[in-house]
Amino acid sequence: MIDTGKFFWHSAIEWFPRYRVPTIDAVVLTHAHADASGGLDDLRDWTNNVQKSIPIYVRDEDMDVIRRTFFYLVDPSKATSAGGVSKLAFTGITNEPFEVEGLRFTPLPVWHGHPFSALGFRIGDACYLPDVSEIPESTMALMGGTKLLILDALRPKRLHRSHLTLEQAVDYVRKLRPERALFTDMTHDYAHESTNADLSKLKASDGIDVQLAFEGQ
Repeated sequence: MIDTGKFFWHSAIEWFPRYRVPTIDAVVLTHAHADASGGLDDLRDWTNNVQKSIPIYVRDEDMDVIRRTFFYLVDPSKATSAGGVSKLAFTGITNEPFEVEGLRFTPLPVWHGHPFSALGFRIGDACYLPDVSEIPESTMALMGGTKLLILDALRPKRLHRSHLTLEQAVDYVRKLRPERALFTDMTHDYAHESTNADLSKLKASDGIDVQLAFEGQ
């Protein structure tokens, strides 16, 4: 699983049974913001009721934040006696590729509002970049031949310092030329169906297949 955001518990209750997900092999974190790591506390109950332990793959700079925010998860000796002690196995990652359960993850470093960075990941022919304001050329070079691109597209038109706009995301799709692109991390500024109708026209005009993603896709 990539990221455990602050609404992880609600999503797990809804989608894990539907897709018959009985256990979590591992969690790979893109960065330490709440929308990526805020659900780590929910894994405390998970490791006390569902499985014995969960590996968490995380960069050192994000681990520093987690040590302060979730000190009782990192060091169970600091937990009170009021609840179960977590059994999370934190493992450091860098920008070098690594394997999880036989899957090769290639980190894709991106800017998430200068000077803050985050990671996307390439897994096979799929690239997932959920929180990004700019993709460096060095990262673009790692994304050649992408078949499925899942990319941040916060809102149309209005610029944001730490996320891509719809227009900026479309420009990256034009450069990367994946077989299919899905946009995520969207605000309520979108009218979903009409935006997808407009995006579908890019297949004829630009030769790119782009759509807004949807929950549970």
